[in-house]
Amino acid sequence: MSYPTQPTFIHTGTWDDKTRAHPCMAFMERYTRSIIDTRSWDTPPLDWHTPDFAFQKSTGQVVESAEAAFKSVAEVYGPFSEQCHDPSFLICWETSKGWGMFGIASLWWTLAVPGGSAKVKDTNGKEWDGVGPGAFRFEYVKDGEEIKLARTEIFSDPSQALVEMLKRGMIKAEDLMA
Repeated sequence: MSYPTQPTFIHTGTWDDKTRAHPCMAFMERYTRSIIDTRSWDTPPLDWHTPDFAFQKSTGQVVESAEAAFKSVAEVYGPFSEQCHDPSFLICWETSKGWGMFGIASLWWTLAVPGGSAKVKDTNGKEWDGVGPGAFRFEYVKDGEEIKLARTEIFSDPSQALVEMLKRGMIKAEDLMA
């Protein structure tokens, strides 16, 4: 039995010329590298997001409106002094408003409070405090000739970073129980 399908863009690996050939994935690489991984939290949210942008944290909590949601994105990455997303798989499909995308990436991170002796090296040899897998779902809309991010959902396990934050005194065990 045949099922209706629609064309999808499927990619395995990190950003490359193939992903940059897709307009939405080229946008996503620019957004990830120039906003998220550079920690450019003072960027006006409407430069990249729709006014009704929604952000779903890994806890399941959803924050709505570009201003509040982008602020919440910054708070999620707040414990880090730096981070880098390295995608390894993505599926992107066209929707009536733009595109949808589901991706898997490694999140390399270094905490804002120095410490710890065990470091991990990424594929370029850079040392980080930790790395963890994450899955992400995005919704994009066409805004005239531009692409804007309408929704971000994060699916990750932050326990490795939380344990290291406990060890460094960035949080207390009681903070996890509140």
